[in-house]
Amino acid sequence: MTELDTSRFEPMPQRTGPITRVLATSFVVLAIAFWAFAFSPWARDIFTAPDQLESEALVDDVENRCAAARGQIAELPAASLATSAAERAPVVAEATSHLAAMVADLRLMDPVNSDDARLLGLWLDDWNIYLTDRDAHADRLLNEGDVRFLNTEDNGIFIHERMDGFARVNNLDSCETPGDI
Repeated sequence: MTELDTSRFEPMPQRTGPITRVLATSFVVLAIAFWAFAFSPWARDIFTAPDQLESEALVDDVENRCAAARGQIAELPAASLATSAAERAPVVAEATSHLAAMVADLRLMDPVNSDDARLLGLWLDDWNIYLTDRDAHADRLLNEGDVRFLNTEDNGIFIHERMDGFARVNNLDSCETPGDI
C-alpha cells in the first residue's frame, strides 16, 4: 500500500471555543421554545388578529346563521350535474338568494361591542359585493353561455379571499364563500 500524501489537504479546523458552543446551544434552545410557544394555545390567547371578533356569543350566532344558509344551498342540484349554462344559471341565482337572505339576517344583528359591529359591517359589505358578482354571473350564464365567474378585486385581493380570511380568523367555517359556482 502506498502512503497517503496529506500535504495537499487543508488542515482540520480546531475545536470551537466555549463561547461559540454556548451561543449555538442557546440559539437552538430559543428557536425550539419560540416555535413551541407559537403553536401553543397560550399564544392564541395572547395574540389576536386585527379582524378577530371579541364576542364568542356573536361568533356562535353568526356561524349558526351561515350554517343554515349552507344547508339550503347543499339541497340544490350540484353545478357539475348541469348539462348547460342555462340549466346552471337558475341554481346559481337560487343559491345567491339564500346567501342574500343570510346577509340581510346578519345585518339585523346588534353586536354589543362597537369594534365587533364595525368588523361585521365591513365583512357584510364585502358579502354585498360578492352577491352582486354572483348575480352578474347568473345573468352571464343565461346570456353568454358557459362563462368564468368574475370576482371583484380590491387592492389586488379578490373579495372572496378577504371574506374567507375573516371567516377563518373567527372560526366561522360555514361562513366561507360556498364553492358552488
